[in-house]
Amino acid sequence: MKRFVGLDGIKGLALIAIVLYHCMQQRLPGGFYGVDVFFTVSGFLIAVSLIRSLAKTGSLNLVRYIPKRAVRLYPALFLLIPVIVSVGWLFDHDILVSIRDQVITVLLGCYNWYAIAGGQSYFDQMNPQVFRHLWFIGVLMQFYVIVPFIVWLMWKLRQTKLSSLIPLGLAAFSSIAMWVMYVPKGDPTRVYFGTATHSMGLMLGVALAWWVTAPQLGHARQRAVPMPRTISSSASAAAHRAPLPQIPVEHRIWNAAAPVLAFLSLIALVTMAVIGKQDAFAFRGGIILSSLLSVLLIAGTISDDSWMQSLMVFKPLASLGKYSYGIYLWHWPLWILSSALAPKIFKAVGPWPLIMTALLTAIAVMISWLMVEKPAATHSAVSVVVPLRTNKKNHVARVIAVDVILVLSLAGCVQGIAHAPAKTAMQIQLEQQAAQLERMQKTEHVLLRHAVPAPPKPKHEMPTGDQITAIGDSVMLASSQGLSEVFPGIQTDASVSRSIMVAPELIGNALSAGSLRQWVLIGLGTNSAITPDQLDQIRNMIGPDRVLVLVNAHGDRTWIPPTNQVLADYAAAHPDNVVLVDWDATANANAQVLGSDGIHPSMDSDIYAKAVRQTIEQWIASGR
Repeated sequence: MKRFVGLDGIKGLALIAIVLYHCMQQRLPGGFYGVDVFFTVSGFLIAVSLIRSLAKTGSLNLVRYIPKRAVRLYPALFLLIPVIVSVGWLFDHDILVSIRDQVITVLLGCYNWYAIAGGQSYFDQMNPQVFRHLWFIGVLMQFYVIVPFIVWLMWKLRQTKLSSLIPLGLAAFSSIAMWVMYVPKGDPTRVYFGTATHSMGLMLGVALAWWVTAPQLGHARQRAVPMPRTISSSASAAAHRAPLPQIPVEHRIWNAAAPVLAFLSLIALVTMAVIGKQDAFAFRGGIILSSLLSVLLIAGTISDDSWMQSLMVFKPLASLGKYSYGIYLWHWPLWILSSALAPKIFKAVGPWPLIMTALLTAIAVMISWLMVEKPAATHSAVSVVVPLRTNKKNHVARVIAVDVILVLSLAGCVQGIAHAPAKTAMQIQLEQQAAQLERMQKTEHVLLRHAVPAPPKPKHEMPTGDQITAIGDSVMLASSQGLSEVFPGIQTDASVSRSIMVAPELIGNALSAGSLRQWVLIGLGTNSAITPDQLDQIRNMIGPDRVLVLVNAHGDRTWIPPTNQVLADYAAAHPDNVVLVDWDATANANAQVLGSDGIHPSMDSDIYAKAVRQTIEQWIASGR
């Protein structure tokens, strides 16, 4: 049976894109395209296996197929889930929110639909779910259920030359469904997680498998081009040897063009990963394009004598591909835990969460592979926990070690599920802070719509709280207590999930009521991008006699770096009445005061307010 050389390297590259997207989204905003490369490879390999079974035995051999798929997926999950839940119970209860439902749906292979029904957003990392990345496994499991029927139907139609139209038609249907159901500027989770709307790569992989294995089918085998024989050095042997068959011209053209097409596809995929965004292009063409490019990459790499194989067998890449399943399972929950714990362990600023994640993932993957996955695949799933071959001491020791880990982790898992909180600590604190802010505003009559004198020309003196109107999102809400302490009497209007789009309405209401103060503090960059036109609208509304104080954003989201640059450029272009507070730099330098999400400061911290005060002082001191 032919083994396709280079697929591990392709999976390794796709894995790098996915991991960097999850852990360093700002650096690789289009890394999610790696998922479609994985889908295409998976569809190809599973379909090849089924087609070969039909060609050899005339049967799908589901008795062997189903256990083999289960053994490939479940042993690693049975180790991952209890260990991560136990670690969460010990160190970070926030990741245990709704953990019971997550565990159940992951094991049933339908986590993607649970996430869709529950309104989870794959692209919203405010309160990340520890098993959210397993939506991918859910789609894969559902594909494993339906692909035998697809391949069986293709086999029945093999004499009509219509076989490959079945997966191609399904791929087209999936692409159209994603295109139509996607709502621009809306949450794309429904179309991204949906099995029907995100299966184009899987189906294209099935079509490629049919094209590659078609020569193995009965009628095609007779037309297959035989491989050139080894030429003997014996003259007599040469005299009696039949002439070597001529390779058709189209085959020679393909063998020459395939690696070039594969290389160009690889460049295109890397470019998409680097510059891609979660925008309309991604869901109305980008994901489809990445799946088609993946087909070309695979086909051009596995073709005979392709020089692309030399690139894809590069050992580091091939090793990542070989252990890609374990790396994918472990890296995300360990990244969440590392992001929460690293600032508490390391006081100095540095890439500690990433380093911790890499080390812990390497250790976890090694343990999972050597002690669980490999024994299950080589022998049986039972041999992982039961010493069937007691004459080998190493085997017994491994089983005992696995059993100890499972017993301890299952005990912790039970405790974690039983005592899982309904809300994260940050969510509870934000709700408390919102209630406290509302009580304070009512007490001080801060938001009463009464007329105030028209603001005079700013004198560029340090403002007091009663001269500041603050409008912000949940980051400002978390900092509202600190703002009130540093600027007593400040008028703060902050809420969860706000974006810059609410600013004109809120400012317009304050202008109508005559309550907009001389200094207007805006902190609305966490949840969406900001454009210069939106800033112009706000600045025109407040007028030239007020000072606009802009607070940039901190977080690992694709729109934050360009938004921060827009804010910086705007402040530089309007230095007389626009001030920029670099909250991002302050948060990076004081990561220990941030919550487990790495975005919100702790409620008892005044670091946000002090950053505002210090920036205004420096702006005034500069002579403005």
